[in-house]
Amino acid sequence: MKKGFLAMMALSLTIGLWLGTDHSTASALSCAEPRKVTEELKTSDAVFRGTLASSHPKADISKSKYVFQVSEWWKGESDAPAITLYSNGWESFETGKEYIVFADKSGQKLKPHLCGNTGPSSSVDVTSLGEGIQPEKPASSSESPRPGGILAGLIELIRFLQGKY
Repeated sequence: MKKGFLAMMALSLTIGLWLGTDHSTASALSCAEPRKVTEELKTSDAVFRGTLASSHPKADISKSKYVFQVSEWWKGESDAPAITLYSNGWESFETGKEYIVFADKSGQKLKPHLCGNTGPSSSVDVTSLGEGIQPEKPASSSESPRPGGILAGLIELIRFLQGKY
């Protein structure tokens, strides 16, 4: 009888404590204070300034991706004018806005750091990174052959060949 009474008291106390606890608040991921940008540069595979050109969300977050038009590189593929980043599940980028991105390769995919200095370019001080490298500009349309120019060349070639034979 004494064991039953103690068991009943322990159960009542446990249930009372559980019901009496406030469960209305939730905890979320909280990052520590970001490192200095120069320290994060050393540990990153890519660091760049770019404008989000497009985003491609997927049900499987690991397949969601973002395409950035790069205006300045501090580390990474310094000649690439555009780069694709894959989601880490926590970033929030807006199309048309400029960002400073610190990223690492995960397999073959480049992903922004989960916690760090990645953010809108207006809120990240990059002066300590020095001057970055401008990516190569895509070839302009005036440098590529025009269809009219090729056609005119073919006509001249035919006239030349007809006159010779």
